[in-house]
Amino acid sequence: MVLPLVVGVGLLAYVVSIAIAPESGDQLWRIVQGTWWIILLLTFPYLALRALVWHELLEHLGVDVPWRPTLIAFAGGEVTKSLPAGVYVQNYLLARLEHFGQEAVARATMASTAMLGLEAAIAVPVAAVIGWPGRPSVRWALAGVVAAWIAALGLAWLLVHYGARHLSATTPGWVYRSISFLDEFLAAGGELIAWRTARNLVPTALYMLVYVIDLYAIVRALGVDSLTFTNTIGIYAFVVLSVILVPIPTEVGLTEFGGLMALIAYGVPEPMAAIIILGMRAQVTGMTIVVASAMLLGLRWKLAMPSEGSPGGSDRDQPTKSKTRGG
Repeated sequence: MVLPLVVGVGLLAYVVSIAIAPESGDQLWRIVQGTWWIILLLTFPYLALRALVWHELLEHLGVDVPWRPTLIAFAGGEVTKSLPAGVYVQNYLLARLEHFGQEAVARATMASTAMLGLEAAIAVPVAAVIGWPGRPSVRWALAGVVAAWIAALGLAWLLVHYGARHLSATTPGWVYRSISFLDEFLAAGGELIAWRTARNLVPTALYMLVYVIDLYAIVRALGVDSLTFTNTIGIYAFVVLSVILVPIPTEVGLTEFGGLMALIAYGVPEPMAAIIILGMRAQVTGMTIVVASAMLLGLRWKLAMPSEGSPGGSDRDQPTKSKTRGG
């Protein structure tokens, strides 16, 4: 995870260097003064909706976990999600709390990954419809990247499926575990291709809308009247896709660079664009960490207790509702 961190920090440093201007300090203070309370209030429904979607996906995959350990693990993931692969911290915490075996870990990991898939399923058509000012070729580039990801995932499924069928007693232990994990992970992904998963598009769109409102509030606080709410939706869609589709597992840096490029494309001057996206990062991420940390503190006693209905000290090698590959 060192390389993604280096790349992310480098991109973030680039955006910060553009933001440095005589008026930058005043602009940043105006953002904080005008929007901190809006962003704080909206953080609560944002986290509630994300927790709801994750819990629903876990249940769909047969990983039935009580709400308390789910919220503890979820809050930990929200605190760290800006770090390289930080969102998967929630899977690590949930596995420790509920004594998961490999199958349940693979399924919980797919649930977290599926949240990114739901976000992409919303952001791709939005970005395609709204587009990028003056650059219609961006739509074709987006279609090409999405097609490449679909092809790569299909190839990965074929290779893992082939490897799983040829496992034997002579297969090295680490290879056996890795292929078995990936096979279960991809099988869980196949189970999520269902109407029940599609229903989660509504709460996903709602919590993404929270970020759009945050960004629009920041833009208005700086008096940028040229950007409409629809423009802001398009900008945020490109920010989301820059994080999900670029194969670098980090949110820091990619968010700022993608947002900077999108704001500049919409005619916002470079220093102001950099201040807007940095102000959003500082406040939105900061408020999320504060609220999620408060959740962890409020539920901290649960970390030292065995889970409800979970056998003490033994591994849960199967999800609570065991599902076979055939459904």
